[in-house]
Amino acid sequence: MVSTDVVAAVTEAERPNAEAATGAALGHTIPNWKLTIYSLPSIPIAFLYLPVALLMPAYYASEMHVSLAAVGGFLVLSRVADVFLDPMIGKWSDSTRSRWGRRKLWMIIGTPILMLGSLLLFMPMIPVGGVYLMVASFVIYAGGSTVGLPYSAWGTEIVETYHGRARMAGFRETAGVIGGFVAASIPAVTGYFGHGVDRFTMSILGWMIIVLTPLTVWIALTFVEEPPVKRRVYVPWWPSIVALMKNKPFRIFCGAYVIFTIGGSIASATMVFYITSYVGDPQVVGASLLLLAVTTVLAVPLWLRISRRIGKHRAMAISLLGSMVFFGLLMPMIKPGQGHLFIWLVGILGVTSSGSATLPIGIIGDIIDYDTLIHRQPRGGIYWGMWSFAQKASPALAIGATLPLLTFLGFNPGGHNTPAALDALKYVFCFGPIPFYVVGSVLLFWFPIDARRHGIIRRRLMAQEARMPKSTGSGIA
Repeated sequence: MVSTDVVAAVTEAERPNAEAATGAALGHTIPNWKLTIYSLPSIPIAFLYLPVALLMPAYYASEMHVSLAAVGGFLVLSRVADVFLDPMIGKWSDSTRSRWGRRKLWMIIGTPILMLGSLLLFMPMIPVGGVYLMVASFVIYAGGSTVGLPYSAWGTEIVETYHGRARMAGFRETAGVIGGFVAASIPAVTGYFGHGVDRFTMSILGWMIIVLTPLTVWIALTFVEEPPVKRRVYVPWWPSIVALMKNKPFRIFCGAYVIFTIGGSIASATMVFYITSYVGDPQVVGASLLLLAVTTVLAVPLWLRISRRIGKHRAMAISLLGSMVFFGLLMPMIKPGQGHLFIWLVGILGVTSSGSATLPIGIIGDIIDYDTLIHRQPRGGIYWGMWSFAQKASPALAIGATLPLLTFLGFNPGGHNTPAALDALKYVFCFGPIPFYVVGSVLLFWFPIDARRHGIIRRRLMAQEARMPKSTGSGIA
């Protein structure tokens, strides 16, 4: 029987050269060109986070005339279904057998759903309100989950070593930031021609998702193989959720992620309002997002190098502390009319936040290995399902609380605001994220899986797998 505290029980005799031993046992390293192709779907997936998190609240509040309270409330309601939907997609992905593989099939199913959601959310054809926003948001995120959950699980299966997953995460984050760069370029270019966060700008963003999603998914599915399933997986619903919540590394890491993502989403939800109403320079919205994307991707090699020296979880914690300094010390220096100074400060934020944006994918893969060792079956899909829910619920909670708070403090998007209301907007944007970053970084320093311990987990997993019969059969379990 495998100890349920394998992570803590790693012996000193096992520690040296664990990662090297694991890499040798695997016998191969996936080449960079395959990681590049695998990473391509991250480009359209990134559009779900930059336009939706940063631009959608301002778009529906200012252009569609939906109240801030309704925007926040209905976005939260649209995430309620994800409590059940995301883990179920993960479960189905784990259990599926098909001629295309278990992960690839679900990416194929999710692509048209994501395209439809983009059409509904970015280019509404009827008069909209809070209920329409809720439905359209649900559809686009359901498509994003159906593509993104199997995609993430696939990534942790093609790369199995601790630092190899950091490398894979670096490729994915680079592709994601390229997607963010493209998304940020659109409002920058349209802003040059006099368009703000309006229907013209958002329609272009929507069409980019509609075009890029099937193209990048097809390329990745065609040229990167899915590893064969080593044994048949049966994933009972409720026992799997209970076991997942008993996984201490997952509880710590997921809790830290939810907390610091709420902090970052407070800033994201108020950034456009801050630039347009407090700084008073709406033309710099696109340029700010563009520079943020550029500096984030340029800093990825730096954070990968730091993670190799001190571990992925500690590098993430330091990244959060750097972002905290940015919001608490540098951003309050901005005065109305200093839009260009804001652009350069956002460039610094891209460098400091790149670590916390890049490394989580690799850490989740390490946690899944730990769970597989304990329970003797790979259940990566259901972990990615819960992780996806955390990714979407955290921003929704932040938006659902922050936008009504701004209304309560007297802020009026697109209208006249008193000095007190503008100061309140400034304080929420600058200081709102800080306590969440502090708590998140503290939890990350407690995370128990480092490179040496993960190397031991991988060696024990391979020994365990060698003693088990191979999986056969097809169909959907």
